[in-house]
Amino acid sequence: MSGWRRQAVIDAPVEVVWELVGDPNRHPEWFPRVLEVSGLEQVEQDARFRQVTRSLRGQMETTLAIEELDQLRAINMRCLDTGTYVRFLLTEAQDGTFADIEIGMSPARLPDRVFDVTIGKRYFRRWTDEAVDALCQAARRAPSSR
Repeated sequence: MSGWRRQAVIDAPVEVVWELVGDPNRHPEWFPRVLEVSGLEQVEQDARFRQVTRSLRGQMETTLAIEELDQLRAINMRCLDTGTYVRFLLTEAQDGTFADIEIGMSPARLPDRVFDVTIGKRYFRRWTDEAVDALCQAARRAPSSR
């Protein structure tokens, strides 16, 4: 099981950052490699949805579940097909937001275990770094952060 975690202070109120992070329907707007989200009518714990992601193997359509949801604070999602997980934890930090982001994999299938063992750590590190950078940029562009 590999993963990567990064923390950052984002120059936007926690409400603005949560609007981007807390609704997976908004992830294609800013979250690197997430191309499309469908089937998520209500953002709630245990909800499932489909996601198209750009990966090393090309575009993949997978099913994700929201495992934990704490409004304005945390959302944890897991891919039911590959075992990839994403965790966002947000905390107010004066006029900004402290974000703790982790992306990784707990693979069940052999091909996913091979991927995880061979390049998983580098892949998730790069994806996490790209996600933090993109989230900071998207939060700066958000109308309510100005």
